[in-house]
Amino acid sequence: MNLKKLGLTTALACALTAMPPSAHADLVGFLKKSFGPPPIQLDASPTPEKSMSVDSFRQLKACKKVVVTAFNVQFITKKDAGSHAGGAGEGAAHVNSHIKLTGLTNATFQAITDQVYTNFTKGLQTLGVEVMPYAEYAALPEYADMKSHFKTSPLAVSGGHFSGQPSELFSPTGMPVVLFGDEQALGAGNSMTAYIGMNAPFTREAVMARETGVAAVHVYLVVDFCQMEAKGGTFSFSAKVTTKPQISISKVSRCSFFFDDSAYGGGREFVKMKNNAFGTDDYVSEFTDVTTGAQKAGDVAVNVIGVLGGTGDTYSNTYYEAAANPALYQAACVKYLTTVQDLMLAGIKEKTLN
Repeated sequence: MNLKKLGLTTALACALTAMPPSAHADLVGFLKKSFGPPPIQLDASPTPEKSMSVDSFRQLKACKKVVVTAFNVQFITKKDAGSHAGGAGEGAAHVNSHIKLTGLTNATFQAITDQVYTNFTKGLQTLGVEVMPYAEYAALPEYADMKSHFKTSPLAVSGGHFSGQPSELFSPTGMPVVLFGDEQALGAGNSMTAYIGMNAPFTREAVMARETGVAAVHVYLVVDFCQMEAKGGTFSFSAKVTTKPQISISKVSRCSFFFDDSAYGGGREFVKMKNNAFGTDDYVSEFTDVTTGAQKAGDVAVNVIGVLGGTGDTYSNTYYEAAANPALYQAACVKYLTTVQDLMLAGIKEKTLN
């Protein structure tokens, strides 16, 4: 490490040590945002190396056949975000924004899931492997042992990375929802038993992969409908939440391959997103502020100036509804989900060529 970097590291360490916990959290959030991987812009021809984190996939070189055993697409339809300005014990600004996606039915979500699944199974062939039909896999005797762990699509879920708001998870028509315990946008209650027991898919599928030589492929994708950015903090004089309807694929999305049941040595390998992936296609037909009369209505970008050092706090609660055009929403979701899947597969392919 050179002297310049050493000096910067030392200064940051000293600053973090001297700060109170609330200020420390503000600074850590700033640093992570400033120096972490940039968001993935899906309309700007992103490359796999800049957008995906890929394991070695060395076992794929000897693998001739795969089967998609789990394909879960989770659609976020409600979100909350809040911010504050000023410290505790004195006048401060508090902003809370709430938004709900409307105008869509389960038929639209199911159609998106089915189309994206079809696109993915076709894309798997670019890895040079044969894709076993799911019906053939489901006919195996061992498959019946796992059925008690399966869930029905659509599955209502809560918790995870999205303010605890409810959402729904869909699997392709004719497939159950199969969880493996690492779906981060699900609450713990939904996946608590996903890997418990000898017949849990997490255990059983790995054994089947070793015995048959057919790798089990799992896909988990999270579709967000709105970006919410909160600004403020202990040393800020204003609190702000920007609410913008925009399709994105959450960075908790991932694809994994079970090659065998070894805990190490590449038994299970992942390709994951480095950051959230954003699209630019518009899908909203109407954006409405539905804040009740007893609360202060605001613009899409809400900004409240706090009376710092005074008495009492300033509050703003705003509620929005984004009405989707179903055809535009479906087209945008299929487009961007397929782009993310193609990046995942391209990243895996690059590994196997090395």
